[in-house]
Amino acid sequence: MIAKNQGKYGKGYVHAHKHIKPYDWYFACHFYQDPVMPGSLGVEAILQAMQVFVLQQNLADGMTNPKFVQVPNNTTNWKYRGQILQQVDNMFLEVHVKTIDKNNQGLTLVADAFLWNEKTRIYQVTDLAIGLVEA
Repeated sequence: MIAKNQGKYGKGYVHAHKHIKPYDWYFACHFYQDPVMPGSLGVEAILQAMQVFVLQQNLADGMTNPKFVQVPNNTTNWKYRGQILQQVDNMFLEVHVKTIDKNNQGLTLVADAFLWNEKTRIYQVTDLAIGLVEA
């Protein structure tokens, strides 16, 4: 679900879901005898949700060849307090857009996000940023 002018800051909101399968590729690729989803994949899922928000809200309109980039000099903070294990059925995430800065260099979107292992919030990511520029 994507909602414009919603969320904690009234600038946008994303809620996403992934059904976890015990045979998902990353379980076998994690540390030896530690079959969990790597935390970086949870953060990547949040970043992809932010990208979908940008595209579905038409924030790239007017750009002829846009590409997503990392935002320099941005400080992101995150906390992990759990894992996505093989026996988990569902993962959920939500993104609360804090700022959307569009100027002649492109666009910067900053958000706070949370990720759940079933009903327990296990990640908190604050001030996560993505940029959109002309390629």
